[in-house]
Amino acid sequence: MNASTKRGWIAALILLCSVLSAAAEAPVPRISGDEVLALAAELSGPLYEGRGIGTEGGRRAAGLLEGILRKAGYRVQFQDFPERPGLNRGEAVLEAILPGGARQTFVYRKDFRETARGGWTGGTAEGPLRLLEARGQNFPGGRILLIPASLYDPAALDSYAARGAKGVILELPEGSPAQRSGYTGAAPGALVEPKQGMIVLAVSSDAFRRLADAAAGKARVRMASPVRFEDARGRNIVAAWNGDGGDFRPKLAFIAHYDHMGTDADGSRFPGALDNASGTALAVRLAEAIAIGSTRADFALVLTDGEEVNLGGSWALVRDPPFPLRGVSVVNLDMVGSRADMELSVFHNGDPGSRQLADRIAGVVREAGFTVMLRSPVYNLDHGHLPRAGARAVSVCEYDTTLYHTKEDLPENLSAPELSALGGVLLKFALEELGAD
Repeated sequence: MNASTKRGWIAALILLCSVLSAAAEAPVPRISGDEVLALAAELSGPLYEGRGIGTEGGRRAAGLLEGILRKAGYRVQFQDFPERPGLNRGEAVLEAILPGGARQTFVYRKDFRETARGGWTGGTAEGPLRLLEARGQNFPGGRILLIPASLYDPAALDSYAARGAKGVILELPEGSPAQRSGYTGAAPGALVEPKQGMIVLAVSSDAFRRLADAAAGKARVRMASPVRFEDARGRNIVAAWNGDGGDFRPKLAFIAHYDHMGTDADGSRFPGALDNASGTALAVRLAEAIAIGSTRADFALVLTDGEEVNLGGSWALVRDPPFPLRGVSVVNLDMVGSRADMELSVFHNGDPGSRQLADRIAGVVREAGFTVMLRSPVYNLDHGHLPRAGARAVSVCEYDTTLYHTKEDLPENLSAPELSALGGVLLKFALEELGAD
């Protein structure tokens, strides 16, 4: 071998070694449950104040997520939309006053809670307590009505006010006064119309029984609701990975709502670790891994706001889509990685495209050892509006309601190994769907 040939072989070997070394050092797309959990814990922390729609805490959460996605190489834009949530701004009181002056005081978040449904603005009311025993039952004006769960009809609240009720106390059909609900009952895309003149609270079954005894004893009730409806701006975060550099037309999108219930009037927050810092964090880590995979296909991540009020963010996405939704496969992550030993649900509307996608996702998730239940039609999650725009859409959800919408929904109730397992199979599905190298 002459010197020139020898030098050529040496150069070739050096080049090959450098290529192999670069390949060995190239990051491999993966999902770390610890990294997902760390982001979920950050979002659940005090800086973000429960991530209520239109609040400073919610805006700080949006800024954090925007920064992570930009750093991963995504083009990020905000999609703002109007909403009118019920915020807890006033006092919360429930007290029965018995003949002779004895008082029975009920504890907020233990015995009773507010309700935003129906749009009844908070304030105070006092009057004789009347147990409603049948639908359509007459009652004198000025009464506080005590309504058992078996007779509760949200549509009847307006009629009670029209007939002169000063307040309504509802027995909770399920759940706990520790839970906060932001749902207003407004039509999709509509803002709730605040109403005044009647105060509405909800009570536990135990508190209901004590109040029923007080009603039989001719008690009066003094009550106050903290709910105040305020105009707010929701903010969706839309992250685009333009793999081919042309028109942005993703074939796959992950979505997750990053908002939660905000705070009570005393500033104490609803952390929302499972609901839905978990889904948001997993979706963001999936987006980072997809970027590392350097797919040449277009991919979108949408983090929605206002889910807890009226699915407002997903409605805005459908009403004014930032990219074509027809034909896109959309996977919504909402409440994942609970430490509780329970099944994963894959929800969809029942349309043929979404049913097909649900079958595929269920099969993928079962590969990781999860027990999976397919459920349809289910409309009340962020996937629900998307098929009307031509998308195939499902929600993956571990509907653990043990700590749902309470101040105990903390990161320590999440499982890093489960987040790793679920994230791993969803990443594999995504990269195969996108045809990544």
